[in-house]
Amino acid sequence: MSKHFNNNHNWNEFEWEREIRRDEKRIHRYFQLLPSCLDMPDEENTIMNKIMSQPDMVPTGAEWNGFASTPEFLFDDEEEVFNTSDLKKRKGADIFLELQKLAWEWNVCMVRDLRHSFQKDGMAVVCIFGNLLSRSADMIELDTDNLPNLKISLAKRILKKINKLLGKMNSLQRRQPALVQKLETICSHLQNVREKVVDMLTEFRLNTNEK
Repeated sequence: MSKHFNNNHNWNEFEWEREIRRDEKRIHRYFQLLPSCLDMPDEENTIMNKIMSQPDMVPTGAEWNGFASTPEFLFDDEEEVFNTSDLKKRKGADIFLELQKLAWEWNVCMVRDLRHSFQKDGMAVVCIFGNLLSRSADMIELDTDNLPNLKISLAKRILKKINKLLGKMNSLQRRQPALVQKLETICSHLQNVREKVVDMLTEFRLNTNEK
């Protein structure tokens, strides 16, 4: 998550959930506006000013007075790059790595086997996998006790997206039966990932209650 959020140690899980939903709404709106702003001289600024003109999309506590400079709460160049080389040392690393592998397998399946008429649905699955990888990376990076309620909210968000992804996969199985075996395998692994996230969520709650 952006460094902007690191000062909000006192937020409860529901406040964090609200902020995460706002973040996702902002990202969704960005890609809605992008096609109409492509190749404009001030493309990025135009998009962000449109987004930030809507109060419900501005991060909580952030000041917005237009683009005097790049908004740090959205694009912080000083943040550490997520380094996958030390993932195995972090709690929840197996969740991220398994999702990464499943996303790759889905991309291959979509390009090679998915009917052209279902490509829009296929891209929706790609986007959900992208969201899952982003949120699981956020959760893994929070390997300290600084923001326990944020970790709880991220785990809940990951579970919700996995359930949504399973629904998409089941729908594609019904509509393209030739993919049943491949998609059932992906779904089986997703269910295993879901169980691991449930275990982590339970652990997060227990640790929070003990404080």
